Amino acid sequence: MRHFVVDSWLGRIIALLIFLAFVGWGVGDVIGSYNGSQIDTAARIGSRQIGGQDLAQAIRNEMPRVAQQMGLNDPSQVPADVRQQVAQGVLQRMIAQNEVLAFADRNGMKVPDALVRNEIFGMSVFHGTNGRFDRALFDSKLRQIHLTERDLLAKVRDDIGARNLLDGLGNSMIVPGSVLDQLVAYNTREHRIDLLRLDSTAFAVPAPPEEAQLHRFYDNHPALYRSAEYRHAKIVILTTDSVARTLTIPDADLKRYYEFEIQKYDVPETRSLEVLTLQDRKAAETILAAWKDNGDWQAIQARDPSAAAVAFPNARQADIPSPELAKAAFTAPKDAIQGPIESPSGWIVFRVTTITPPHKTDFDHAKEAIRDEVARAQAPQILGGRVASLQDAIAGSADLDQIPTNLGAVPAQGSLDAQGLTKDGEMAPLPGSDAVRKAIIARIFSQKKGEKPSLVNGPEGSAFAVLVDEVEPGHVKPYDMVREQVGHDWLKAQQLHLADERATTLMLAARKSGGLAQAVAGTGDAATMQKDLVISRMQNAGLPPAVLSEIFATKKGQTGMLAVGDTLYVFTLNDIAPANPESTKALRDSMRGQLQDTLRADVPVVFVHALETEIKPVPNMPVLQQALKLGTGQE
Repeated sequence: MRHFVVDSWLGRIIALLIFLAFVGWGVGDVIGSYNGSQIDTAARIGSRQIGGQDLAQAIRNEMPRVAQQMGLNDPSQVPADVRQQVAQGVLQRMIAQNEVLAFADRNGMKVPDALVRNEIFGMSVFHGTNGRFDRALFDSKLRQIHLTERDLLAKVRDDIGARNLLDGLGNSMIVPGSVLDQLVAYNTREHRIDLLRLDSTAFAVPAPPEEAQLHRFYDNHPALYRSAEYRHAKIVILTTDSVARTLTIPDADLKRYYEFEIQKYDVPETRSLEVLTLQDRKAAETILAAWKDNGDWQAIQARDPSAAAVAFPNARQADIPSPELAKAAFTAPKDAIQGPIESPSGWIVFRVTTITPPHKTDFDHAKEAIRDEVARAQAPQILGGRVASLQDAIAGSADLDQIPTNLGAVPAQGSLDAQGLTKDGEMAPLPGSDAVRKAIIARIFSQKKGEKPSLVNGPEGSAFAVLVDEVEPGHVKPYDMVREQVGHDWLKAQQLHLADERATTLMLAARKSGGLAQAVAGTGDAATMQKDLVISRMQNAGLPPAVLSEIFATKKGQTGMLAVGDTLYVFTLNDIAPANPESTKALRDSMRGQLQDTLRADVPVVFVHALETEIKPVPNMPVLQQALKLGTGQE
């Protein structure tokens, strides 16, 4: 259903309301007295009010969707406690939205009729096959969702008002220069080091091992030669995917979804564009000539920072905001750089990178994908009820053989080790995601053999039960069987020991002589030492994180040493200095943009939280309670 939220006007409204519900006022605060005189007003929020009938109807409109998600045919079958939760959620969303809109009213923010009209005309859900607003389709869609034109206008007006207010607050934020300076300085501070890497595998062991040495190494390291423990288990797993596969969606419902989202399946010609907009025609002509010479999109964007660059991937003609650009783009040949063309926003230069002909997917070909999409959307809500049924079934089945097949629970059994590998060294074919698989394997190796299965709540809403019916303990393999491996391990240990001795000798010498460069002078290591290597948190020279952490924790003039895998690192920190401002300009600009985006996202959330104390709802408790009862079907 994600396309419903992204591509449709109703989805955008619902998404906004849900956002406001999470950050806005909680329903638990609906207390106090009501001073208004409106008979049908359930609550007043500043200049705004929520009608009792509107609230009740909004709750009733929500019930069919909830019933569908729970796999129920009739909304009246929704449990009473769930109906109460739905009602509270609807009330929360309505109050949160009206708090924002009341603030807008108080500050004289009005949405012009022309803006509402343009918003509706631009909604692709109301576009016909020619890509333009279709009045008949508009009326048909409103009938499908039981919404009047007047109600739609009000919702769109409120959506624009709330959205523009919150976006405006976010867009006004500026990253403080002092904060940006500190972050850039911290991440670009340069640590100059002398560094020597010693690869232990390059060290030659003076003499081959004697058999007694290998036997002693084998006896001292039994864990290296121990076979894995294998456990045979029966498993029953319930996930959203397994539940979705059991759901039956009537063709009539799939057909309605297809018709409602017809713009996804009846697609006119689309084109992908790369667009540059400049305020000056001469600058646009210069960019045009340079782009034709080079042809690289990334390079041409960097050429003139004042040019507004934007890409339109797979855009319909109606999706392009500039009529001048839309007309030119849908007559231009592929890969030809065009322009400049004049528009109200400036002079435009563009290139069409791909052209996709019109195509239509009929219902029969789209049905299976729609069924999967709808089933996956419904499955999370149904999963809870299936988990309860699975728990009851497990309680009555000591061997997991009596689990009903209609729950969507997937059975599996086999032998595996603690890494999830079979005896053939292949990954055991357990259902579910990696997180679910890891949880199941952990349960198998923590549960006792023969212990009665019990339901375990796993990651991502999953549930599973395990019966361990056989355990093959690990054992130390005989020496003769692993003789070759012992020889390899002994050699590796000797090489690492020799490398460690050499690294320790150099480190001690460097500390006495004033640095690594002096310690290796005149030795064979002098040729492989890296002199004045620059390290920063943005420039790591390919060093392991553990070595970088050691370098950043070391004081100027000190020498350190660290082993990572088969390599030993010895270094002396010669200097710590700020980076050249010119070299950090690109990072500074990038970091400014990232911080700016973060501020713009966070400020609206903080603002809505602040409204809780500034614009408090005033409920009319008798009307409010009556509306909640009517909406939930208690009367």
